[in-house]
Amino acid sequence: MSAINKVAVIGSGVMGAGIAAHFANAGAQVVLLDIVPKDAEDRSVLAKGAVARMTKGRAPQLADPAYVSRLTAGNLDDDLEQLRDCDWVVEVVLEDLAIKHALYDKIAPYLRGDALLSSNTSTIPLADLVAEMDESLRKRFVIVHFFNPPRYMRLIELVTGPDTDPPATERARAFSDERLGKTVVPCNDRPGFIANRLGGLWMNAAAREAVARGITVEEADTVLSRPFGVPGTGVFALMDLIGVDLMGKSRLSMRNLLEADDPQQTHTKGLELFDNMAAKGLAGRKAGGGFYKRSKDENGKTAAQAVDLSSLEYRAQAKGPELAKTFGVDFIDQAGDRLADFAWSVMGPTLSYAAYCVPEITANPADIDAAMELGYNWRMGPFKLIDKIGADKIAARLKAEGQDVPPLLALAAERGGIYSGKGLDRKVLMPTGEQADVPRGPGVIFASDLTDMPVFATDAVVLRNMGDGVALLTITAPNAALDDLVMTGVSEALDVVQRDFKAMVIGSDGNHFSVGANLKKALDRADAGELGLVADQLVIGQATMRKIKYAPFPVVSAACGLALGGGCEILMHSDRVMAALESNIGLVEANVGLLPAWGGTTALLLRKSAELDDPVKGAEAAFDTIAAALMVGSAPMAQHAGYLRATDGVVMNRDRLLADAKAAALELAEGYAAPAKAEITLDAQAITAALEPKLAALAEATADAPYTVEIARETAQVLSGGEVGGTLDEVALHALEAEGMMRLIRQDKTIERMRHTMTTGKPLKN
Repeated sequence: MSAINKVAVIGSGVMGAGIAAHFANAGAQVVLLDIVPKDAEDRSVLAKGAVARMTKGRAPQLADPAYVSRLTAGNLDDDLEQLRDCDWVVEVVLEDLAIKHALYDKIAPYLRGDALLSSNTSTIPLADLVAEMDESLRKRFVIVHFFNPPRYMRLIELVTGPDTDPPATERARAFSDERLGKTVVPCNDRPGFIANRLGGLWMNAAAREAVARGITVEEADTVLSRPFGVPGTGVFALMDLIGVDLMGKSRLSMRNLLEADDPQQTHTKGLELFDNMAAKGLAGRKAGGGFYKRSKDENGKTAAQAVDLSSLEYRAQAKGPELAKTFGVDFIDQAGDRLADFAWSVMGPTLSYAAYCVPEITANPADIDAAMELGYNWRMGPFKLIDKIGADKIAARLKAEGQDVPPLLALAAERGGIYSGKGLDRKVLMPTGEQADVPRGPGVIFASDLTDMPVFATDAVVLRNMGDGVALLTITAPNAALDDLVMTGVSEALDVVQRDFKAMVIGSDGNHFSVGANLKKALDRADAGELGLVADQLVIGQATMRKIKYAPFPVVSAACGLALGGGCEILMHSDRVMAALESNIGLVEANVGLLPAWGGTTALLLRKSAELDDPVKGAEAAFDTIAAALMVGSAPMAQHAGYLRATDGVVMNRDRLLADAKAAALELAEGYAAPAKAEITLDAQAITAALEPKLAALAEATADAPYTVEIARETAQVLSGGEVGGTLDEVALHALEAEGMMRLIRQDKTIERMRHTMTTGKPLKN
């Protein structure tokens, strides 16, 4: 299978630009082409503008601004020659079949004989797209449907046709999985594929039933979100994000493409609501308001408003109803309650339709769950929801109401559910009655595969056997928050690994590596005056970090999501880190009035001093990072910050993180020798002189938060080696960290910062 190194993306709108950026994130050279705008002085202005925006905003499309060098902007009149050496050409133009056909005709002469051609369409059947292509191009054509934003949404729907060559399919699948980091779900060439086919019915049913039953948008979003593991946006706020006008077009598209007897047809009727709202300019967030909007009152205060579904006039937004925590499971038994009946009127058809669509839209029910979990961010896909609610209950209510029960749902009611088994033996019920494996990419390892293989456990950690002499250590505390119990457990696990294994991986299946120290526990101890326990925790944590670093076997950390504070310090003491692209990493202790005192200040000082070959410059660089409480939003940016090394790995597919970490551990285990004990010579006077201007500049920049400078001054004290400096090893530097930490935690302003963060989730600048 030939490598994919150069890609062309045609169409530089929101999706095209996002797809181009993510191919660049994956290491490909990318050509972004668009039409020549009328009367434009710069013939490639559309593509150039898209490239310029890729590093902007809170969620930039490029994981590293430097990746912009991988992109070239052009146009469809002057730059078609650039297609000749492309391995993959991605079409992302208007959802208009005539426009797509014209484009394919235009670019076909420039495509290499083995180049992939794909469309990002979400509405046009593949059979229609290839209808006018010659046989050679049809064999290399697939639909690769990304979800927005392409960098962050992990789902790709892959659609092939009867003429598609299997090697072309595998080429697209493998690159999408391993390089783009996506979960690739195979779809049949049916309208809406999987996620939008089912998600469209769910949203249409919610809108239709809310209007018919007099349910407000706030009630609907409350009922259809948390109780069912759906994001807090619910359904109406989600439609605002998508665009209310697009919802109307999607409804008509489904009505025209689906057979007359398809159950979804019921839910495409009676929805003039979308058209009426679009006609009034209420098209969603892009238009300033849809079902919800925020506006300023006469006093200049921002007020949240919601639309009245009967009058389409705005009113003050109400709080959603308080629902029992068990509502998601018990709603089906609460017939007669207006909200429970509304929930059934939406979720009943949605879950039934999921069963109806197998095997029409895809062969394996687990693929539908994956599509809804990754494409719509549902915590549980429809078949997992069926199992949680009870297939027998759903089937019984459908029968009682005279509705059809799809064969797969009826079979699940008889067999006791859709899923069975666990770990590697996890199975899913097929319409034939057979049990099939839950699909997963080749070579993927999950911690849940190893549930029957614990070799050591405490209340805070569990150690499992990954095979081949590698152990997996998982921190079991919520969000892997760290305290003395966790660090003691890690230390004890290291002893077990030294005795019985040749390498260790630290990681889990969770969304986060570690949110850092257990702030509540530290705050409770400070409030109770138990500062001796805080000091003890520092000693235990520092000793454990040194034990990780100097273990006689390699320790590899598998980072993803948040790796903050103490979590970042674990990474910095590991022999290697395999980090998911979407990792948020940082020494953020200054935000809560503290400094990194589990070895983080020392580790960054040592790393930066070695990198710059100068302890003074190293101290300056470490100060800039720690004083700013710098948190970076991707693994490549963590390498720039010094939290990760250039030798640490970036893993594009989160599902491959543990497998890649295990492979790294095995590689390091061959002939492994622990690193030499570190020490550094610090000229306290020179470092203090170098840091004083930085402290002065920080004082000026944070005049409204003067305590920031006091925290930074404690950091500077550690980085300069205390009052006298000299040649110091890690034990001595860790002692300085602990002294600074204990001085800070005795301050009322630190307690204020800690309590504010605990209460609001946001830092306090005091």
